[in-house]
Amino acid sequence: MFLNPLLLSLLVLGAVPIIIHLLNRRRFRPVIWAAMEFLLQAIEKNARRLQLRDIILMLIRTAAVLCLTLALARPAVTGRGFLGSGMKTGAIILLDNSLSMGYNNGRETRFEVGKRLARSVLAQLEPGSWCGLFTFNDDVRLPLGEPSPDLAYLEQELERSVHLSDGGTNIEKALRHAKGIFEKHREYILSNREMYVITDMQSRPWNPKEVSGEFHNLVRELGTSAAVYLINAGDAGGSNAAIVELAPTDTLAAVDTPIAFVAKVKNFGKTVDGLALDVFVDPKGKDDKPTERLTLNAPEGEVVSATFEAKFATGGDHKVEVRLADDSLMGDNRRYCTIEVVDESRILLVDGHAQRADDPLANETGYLRFALSPRDPENPERQTAVVTETVSQGRFADRNLLNYQAVVLANVSRLPQTAVTTLERQVRSGLGLLIFLGDQVEPSVLNGMLGEAGAKLLPAKIGSTWGEAVELGTEKMPPAYSFATAMEKLSHPIMSEFNNADYGAEFLSAVKIYKAFELEKLADDSTRPVAWLTNGKPAIVEKKVGSGVVLLFAFPATTAWGNLPTQQAFPILMLRAASLLTLGNRSPKNLSVNAPIHGVMSLADQTTTVRITPPPPAPKKETRPELTTDGRAAFDYADTDRAGFYDVVLDRTPKVSMTYALNPNTEVESNLDVVLPASLQQFYPGFTFSFIANSEGFANKLAGERRGTELWPWFLGMVFVLLAVESILCHRWAPRD
Repeated sequence: MFLNPLLLSLLVLGAVPIIIHLLNRRRFRPVIWAAMEFLLQAIEKNARRLQLRDIILMLIRTAAVLCLTLALARPAVTGRGFLGSGMKTGAIILLDNSLSMGYNNGRETRFEVGKRLARSVLAQLEPGSWCGLFTFNDDVRLPLGEPSPDLAYLEQELERSVHLSDGGTNIEKALRHAKGIFEKHREYILSNREMYVITDMQSRPWNPKEVSGEFHNLVRELGTSAAVYLINAGDAGGSNAAIVELAPTDTLAAVDTPIAFVAKVKNFGKTVDGLALDVFVDPKGKDDKPTERLTLNAPEGEVVSATFEAKFATGGDHKVEVRLADDSLMGDNRRYCTIEVVDESRILLVDGHAQRADDPLANETGYLRFALSPRDPENPERQTAVVTETVSQGRFADRNLLNYQAVVLANVSRLPQTAVTTLERQVRSGLGLLIFLGDQVEPSVLNGMLGEAGAKLLPAKIGSTWGEAVELGTEKMPPAYSFATAMEKLSHPIMSEFNNADYGAEFLSAVKIYKAFELEKLADDSTRPVAWLTNGKPAIVEKKVGSGVVLLFAFPATTAWGNLPTQQAFPILMLRAASLLTLGNRSPKNLSVNAPIHGVMSLADQTTTVRITPPPPAPKKETRPELTTDGRAAFDYADTDRAGFYDVVLDRTPKVSMTYALNPNTEVESNLDVVLPASLQQFYPGFTFSFIANSEGFANKLAGERRGTELWPWFLGMVFVLLAVESILCHRWAPRD
């Protein structure tokens, strides 16, 4: 390679000495002179010697011109060896700051070793070299600004601005980013390109099964266009246990109701007995005492589970945390979970029939009131989590929907257009909607009012009815169908309670549905079935509309078409449906590290200040919501590379508090197995790299491996040597008087 390739055109000057030699050749015409014949033999003998001297001088002069031209073109070759000084370099340092780099060998963490190695790389670069420093985990960050030739600044800021994260390791994303930087900054990167990957060489990120099909070409291109150094900052990791999961067994929680949680611990080392797992409910800080302590026996390589219960006296977001005793890798000894508890849900029941005071159960909403707001016989005054209020369909338009968390339309035939418009707007803002069909429903009317031709609230197109309702006095019962009990049919949160082997199948099998409407699936990704009947027809369908959720039942909430309201499954279904409708279609609050936090709120909070408190040592941040395309307000927060609780407060009256829990991928990061250089060469043939182990003398190894030596001083020296030799020979071979 040449730093000034245009000057190679001057190589043609090497022909000048040859041309001069040819022009100055002695030309003479032979003349036969008898007296000189005795000299012919002497002349013939000396002619060859003189011709050889002229050729030697011509070659020396030609070589001098060529060496001068090559020196001006500044050639550079790989390998230092004994050749001259190093040249300026365009370098990229990729420093792994994933969770596994927090492993402590008793003296320091792998990340501290990695930072020290990064400083050594900076010290090895020639003054004036260009360098970019990036940290990488699941994401690739540029903590010190754009790539810079100010190596002293990079070394200074390396200690202050580069921190360990709880993210996973994505080596492909890091290498792809480095390739893009080389291509983007061509004006700064000299012919000598170097890339340093400082990592603990975890095996999984390099596994061909974990990378894309393009990874092989990526590493091969990098290996040929730059000097790639894999620098091992790790060591032989010892035993390690990690919490790989913490989650409630039920996503729908109510006040004063025990909620079961499952924590899973995986032992990546040798068998450990009596492993203590501490449970913290709504922890305040590090000095909290555990709510409960569980003891586990963790066999080598196995996953063990621990179950515990928590009860919450108030609604809103609550924190649950589990902790293992500290070991060499502390980042995987904590696990966090946020659960939103429903405090009070006010539900408006809209009755499609005229109210009958003499027989409440004859009303369309009678069974619903008993199921949603059951009374404790021993304490009739005790308030339940769900408060119901009933109104006829003719008076529905008079109610302010802002006072309710959900609305139930029970066999409602039609609504005024103004009420439909209000309902659609409030559902998109987070109001839950539950629709029971019945004998008063005309499919074409309801489809036109709430379906795709109207407010677009229906989860399915309502078709014709099937089956036959039971008539009084009839001895022969028509065919009946119960709820499907196959496990794959019970995956929805509303139906997951019936996965219980003790009573789930029994409760659902006791339900008998004789007649129902056909529910035709829409071509919409926001809809999905909730429950099925044993005849293969959907019984309940869900649709997410903005921040709200809509549930559609194919039959009424009375005993007109089936016995569901009289069965034990009915209150379970209704309370779980009420919890889901109250929570609405909200963004998840239990996320993985590096996943952005996305919060959605009402349009009224568009100007509200949002205060975000991440886990320490990160500072607090304030932001303002922005309007979304569907007319809502939302905020985003992307600095989530640390595990823990992120508290969000809407600074208004009354204040609204939310909590997000972010956890690392400990299933991946806690496995400390390493990949060997020989395995990498086997996985990716053509990938050229130099491996530097942490145990080696880093500076000496790097000095022996680095590429890029400029040869112009040697060529320039050869010019002077050749000219000196030419002068000496000319002096010695000059004719003597």
